Amino acid sequence: MIIDAHVHIGNSFWGNFTPEFLLGIIGDKVCVCSNLAAIDAYTGKDEYVANKEMLDASAKYPQIKPLYVCEVDRSLDTNIIRQMLKDYPQFVGLKFHPEFTKLTATSDKYDKYLEVARQFKKPCLYHSGHTKSRFSSPALIYQKAKQFPDVPIILGHLSTGPRSSHDEAAKIIVESIEQDTATLYVDVSWVDVEDVIMLIEALKNTSKGDYTHRIMWASDAPVGDHNLKKELYDSNLNVFKTRILEYFNDEELLNNLLYSNAQKLFNL
Repeated sequence: MIIDAHVHIGNSFWGNFTPEFLLGIIGDKVCVCSNLAAIDAYTGKDEYVANKEMLDASAKYPQIKPLYVCEVDRSLDTNIIRQMLKDYPQFVGLKFHPEFTKLTATSDKYDKYLEVARQFKKPCLYHSGHTKSRFSSPALIYQKAKQFPDVPIILGHLSTGPRSSHDEAAKIIVESIEQDTATLYVDVSWVDVEDVIMLIEALKNTSKGDYTHRIMWASDAPVGDHNLKKELYDSNLNVFKTRILEYFNDEELLNNLLYSNAQKLFNL
């Protein structure tokens, strides 16, 4: 079993991706999926319509586990999400994209959504951008996460950018663990495997013990040239599996990264 913890469907700046197109790339893997049509305000749909489309895709293809995309930049209240999570408990979490919506991750507008996440016990996946981003840097997301320390916050992509960005994001995660200030997780979509090894080493050796259960493999498919074809997707996954096993010689660790950690976090 493999769980891809960060994938997409929907029409947006990145392309128009049907559920069938996504599954043609990832195959029979279980995936945690959000609708890009609710992220991209220029081509997108309103919050209810876009998330209902996500539910419909999940109903047709049960391996697709839906995330509720929060249009924090456009919505006036959280009545829609409260009702939808009540009516459709199959939503496995919430999704935020501060970079594309140009709403800094520290904005008070996120608070009502995070209160909903707390109420319904749902993790929240954030697009985690470059460390210099004024919207989605790991430090900004961490600042908000500290206000909701009991809500699991996932740094999607760890942090976009070079090794220095990944190093800084890893230090933030370690700090949150050692100081017990937030509940940060990470998916490693777009992260070079050597930087994933760095992250694993950092979380294996915190002062509180091994916290590698906070790391999940993910691809961000079909976004990105390396995710647009099944053979490239499969090749990247095989490189990840081979290198992690080669370095750590630990099948259990690899299985945790590939499915168990996501399975537990998203209650799959």
